[in-house]
Amino acid sequence: MKYIAVLDLGTTGIRVLVAKITESGATHIIAKASVACRGIRKFRIENSAEVSESVRKVIRRIREQTDIIVNSVYVSLFGSYVGYIKNTASVDVDGEDGVVTSLHIATLLDKVESVELYENEFLVGAVPMRYVIDNSIPAASPFGMPAHTLRVDAQVLTADLDFVQDVTEALKVAGVEVDGFIPLSVAMRGLLPENDTDKSTLLIDMGGSETEFCVYFKKSIYYASAIPVGGDNITNDVAQVLNVRKEEAEGLKRDYCIADTSLVTNNVDVAIFSLSSNQQELIKVHDIVEVMQARIEDVLTLIRNKLDAEDIQTDLIDRVIFTGDGIMGFSGLDEVCRRVLGTKQANVDFSRYTGMKSAYTYASGMVMHVAAMLPYGMKQSAIEKIQAQPEPTKEKGKGVFASIQDKFKDLVDRLRD
Repeated sequence: MKYIAVLDLGTTGIRVLVAKITESGATHIIAKASVACRGIRKFRIENSAEVSESVRKVIRRIREQTDIIVNSVYVSLFGSYVGYIKNTASVDVDGEDGVVTSLHIATLLDKVESVELYENEFLVGAVPMRYVIDNSIPAASPFGMPAHTLRVDAQVLTADLDFVQDVTEALKVAGVEVDGFIPLSVAMRGLLPENDTDKSTLLIDMGGSETEFCVYFKKSIYYASAIPVGGDNITNDVAQVLNVRKEEAEGLKRDYCIADTSLVTNNVDVAIFSLSSNQQELIKVHDIVEVMQARIEDVLTLIRNKLDAEDIQTDLIDRVIFTGDGIMGFSGLDEVCRRVLGTKQANVDFSRYTGMKSAYTYASGMVMHVAAMLPYGMKQSAIEKIQAQPEPTKEKGKGVFASIQDKFKDLVDRLRD
């Protein structure tokens, strides 16, 4: 039995999944936990102490749920820090049977990762795009196939060294080591629908203060980037334009999550508390949606402009898929996609593939990727089970007092969290 722990480090919170991998390769989630965290803004750790404390809390919650101690994790990685290098390598298939083994594939992936890096780059790993047997036969999964040679066309992933070091140090303070880094583009690649695999996809993942986006062609990563704008900006716009508190603006966004004013069929009055008049006022649903539509269109326009700069025409992309807490639940995205990007939205329920709530989609993809790569050299996480301890013998006359002390200590620990 092998174990994997992944940590999705976001701009509004941290999520952890722990999974066990059976001998047959089946993946089972055995623990999950999340905590709020605002220590990261615009792709940088602004408050390392808050990040460390949040990691400590979420790991402690895993321990309280399952008596599992997580000592190492795979960590998410912002797309703005990821670089992609195309590379090819090949190996001879030795052995009496003349078939591809897991050792051949592991050796091949190690070989294709041998690229020259700049001083500020960190090697994340290689993502195989295509295997070729004997220079002529493409194979999605070459394991067990007869061959004389095996070639891989891969993308070697790099990351910003400073950011990697900052994250590693913050987790180290929390008592957790880093097994490796998994970018969104890699994690979500394995979750794309199996149908229409020959088509192109633009995946847009909107978080609290950032939006990542990836372009896939035939499920291969074609381009990935990010912008420092997210769901918090929608909330801030509502607060500023309608002159209400941010907490009230967040509630209005959740209650009327519509991305296009043409869908407002019941333009009723909504009561708000205006900060300018210091009293309750009435506005229309249309007024709220109009503000949110403008920001969503702005985000899609920024993405389109970035893709245009890379000579990627959005109107030639077959479908757009949205993920992320900052945008999930909004209706009318299909019309905004058509108007701004010139293409259609595809509704994908990732919970059907992962069995988890949408908040854990990225983490679920990380688990699936690492599980698939375990036979080829990726290491399992350091997980240990707490052994049950025998009840201590209490001294006569001190049992009640000791019990009260223990309960008080537990209460203080929970309040600190």
